[in-house]
Amino acid sequence: MEIEDLLNSPFSFNRRKVFTPCETRPLWKGALVVLIVGVTGREKRCSLKKIHTANWLTKSREHLDELSDWSQSKLLFAPNIRLDPFIDKAIELIAASGYARKTDGKIELTTKGEQFFEQLESDKELMIEEKLALKVSKKYLSEAAVERIFKAN
Repeated sequence: MEIEDLLNSPFSFNRRKVFTPCETRPLWKGALVVLIVGVTGREKRCSLKKIHTANWLTKSREHLDELSDWSQSKLLFAPNIRLDPFIDKAIELIAASGYARKTDGKIELTTKGEQFFEQLESDKELMIEEKLALKVSKKYLSEAAVERIFKAN
């Protein structure tokens, strides 16, 4: 028996483009890391934990609400921050490309990285949601606050 007999019509397979979520695209994720360090970093430097926390916050408005409620003692348990392996790969990529360097356990933007951040920041049509989430959440992302989250878990 043939497949056409089962379906009562001709049948064929067509190759289609595979959708790749922006989160798994290395250039987009690298740009997000530069944006995170530029917006939330003190002197354009961030710890890895802070970068992971900021990345988690950009994924959903509920994440920001959860962090805000926890920091105001409205929640008993600290937010469960998901550590994204793509962030680690993106950091390696931007470090290898000269946009950042690892110093004293932190990720720091180089001059080239700061110039790229300025381009990202000045483009009003690029990464709009991420910029907004990072600017709103900046007050919850001090290094001490991020350490408290990870110690509570």
